Amino acid sequence: MIHFTTFIVCILTLSSKFVDAFSSKATIDACPELLEVHRFQHTIRAGRVYQQDNFLSEDEVTTLLDHIHKLDKEGKMQSSGLSNTAKKDQGFGKADRTVCPAPWWLDSLQGKRIVDNAKLNQISEKIQQLRMQISDQLGRETMKESNLAHECYYSKSRVGASLARHMDEFHEETKGTRGWLLPSRRSISWLIYLSDKDWTESNGGQLRSFPQKSFYPSREVEVGSYDGDLQVGWLDLTSNSTLPVFLNSWHKSEDAKNLPGNCILYTIMNGERAPITLPWSSEVVGSFYDFIKTQSKRKDESSLFLTQEYSQNFKLIQDREQWSDGSPPPGSVVEDIIPRRGSIVMFDSVTLPHEVLPVISGTRTALAGWFHVVTQPIPDDFFLS
Repeated sequence: MIHFTTFIVCILTLSSKFVDAFSSKATIDACPELLEVHRFQHTIRAGRVYQQDNFLSEDEVTTLLDHIHKLDKEGKMQSSGLSNTAKKDQGFGKADRTVCPAPWWLDSLQGKRIVDNAKLNQISEKIQQLRMQISDQLGRETMKESNLAHECYYSKSRVGASLARHMDEFHEETKGTRGWLLPSRRSISWLIYLSDKDWTESNGGQLRSFPQKSFYPSREVEVGSYDGDLQVGWLDLTSNSTLPVFLNSWHKSEDAKNLPGNCILYTIMNGERAPITLPWSSEVVGSFYDFIKTQSKRKDESSLFLTQEYSQNFKLIQDREQWSDGSPPPGSVVEDIIPRRGSIVMFDSVTLPHEVLPVISGTRTALAGWFHVVTQPIPDDFFLS
C-alpha cells in the first residue's frame, strides 16, 4: 500500500514539470505503483473482479462525499436506470439510484487543476495516474490517450436500489454500423466505493459477477480481446478448460473454397487462431446474438459451426433469454464483492456479466467510470480486390 505522503510528494513533483502530467512515460515511472501489479494483471486477464482496499484514504473519501452532497443539494444528482430495450423498461425498481457526471473529469483528463480544491486535485491526479499504470500493466497502450471518451460519474444508491444483470461493453459488430464509427470503446470498468463506514454483507449492495469457472489465462490468450477482435463467447471443450471465443469482422478467406463473408468466430489453440465457424456476411444478419444462437442449435450440415462439438459447447457471453430466470450463466461461478469504503474494484468491460444486489441498509455511494481504448480500425486493404 502506498503511503499517502509519498504519493502527494510525487504528484507535486509531476505537476511542476509537465503541462499534461499524464501523457509522458517519464510521468508514469516517477510514481510508485498504485495497485498490486501481479494480482491485478492475473485477475483482469482471468475475467474476474479485482478489489483493493484502502485505495483512497478516509480524508479523500470525505472530500468526494462532501462534493456529492453539494451536487445533491443543487439538484444535479439525477435518477438513473439501466435501459433494457428487449423489455422496454428500466433495470431499477422504484428505489432508483442517482448519478451525476463528475464535473471536474474533463479538466482532470487534460491535466488541469481543479480551482480552489486541492484535495480534489489530489484524487483526480491519482485516478489519471491509475489509468496510465493500467495501460502499461495490461498492454492497452491507447488507454493513455486523454482525448478518448473516458467516463467518470458519482453514484448514490439508497435502500432498495439494485441493478439488473448486464454487460458494460459489446463487440463493434453487434452495435450495427455505429459500432465502427465510434472512436473508442470501454475497456476497464472501475468503481471506488464511498459507502457508509463498516459496510458488511448485511448491508447488501454487493457487486455480483459471473466469471467462468474453468478459464485460465496464459501468455497466448486472455479475456476481452485478441489482436483487436473482441470476445463474444466461450467454448467448453473439456470439463476443466474453457476457451474464449473472438469475432473477427474483417476476415478474408485463404482456403481454396474462397467462401464469401467477412465475419468468423475463432478461439486460440496452441498459440494460433482456430476457426470454429465458416465465414458469414454481416450484411445478411440482423441481430448477431439471435443469428449465432440459431446456428449453434442446428445439428445438420446447414450450421455455420465446423463441428457439432463446437456448436454444442459454444455459449455467448451475453444471453438475456438465458438470464431471464436469474440463473448464473453456464459454466460460471458467483462472486460477490462487498462495497467497502475506500476500496477500488476493476474488471474487463467486455467479458464479465454482473449485477448489483439490493441495498438492505445504509447508502451505497461510489465514484465510478470506464477507461477507454481506441476502437479497432477497419483494415486499410479490406475493400481492395
